[in-house]
Amino acid sequence: MDSNLSRHFAKPVRAEYRELIQWLDGEGHLVVCGSLISEYFTAVRGATAPTTLAVIIGRLQRVGRLRWISKGELTAFRFPKRVERRLQSNRADHDFIKLVLLSDRKLGLSEDRKFAHDINSFPGHDARVAAAPSEIDYRE
Repeated sequence: MDSNLSRHFAKPVRAEYRELIQWLDGEGHLVVCGSLISEYFTAVRGATAPTTLAVIIGRLQRVGRLRWISKGELTAFRFPKRVERRLQSNRADHDFIKLVLLSDRKLGLSEDRKFAHDINSFPGHDARVAAAPSEIDYRE
């Protein structure tokens, strides 16, 4: 999940985010890296509601459902030059593209259209990023 979605977690007005939070609490897991965790914690700055991403991440870590992709794993994943030239997202998001591609389920949430385009059209990977939880089947 992109940090730009954190506002949907602090006060989940939309039912689809409440359902996602319930799934995460019950059986779901997140795949993260250091820079994404930093973005999450910057985005929620001191918010302590039980539905904020920082609190959810803490719970997932305690129960062993937080998968951490190391900087070394991200660095080892290299984009083919022809693919890298076609990426539309900004360079700061390239590690997050790798994060989704390295995850087991290859699913992500982001409202950034260029980021979503890069993942959804990445050759050789059946990855999917959508703007809302209702647009992907995260429960499978």
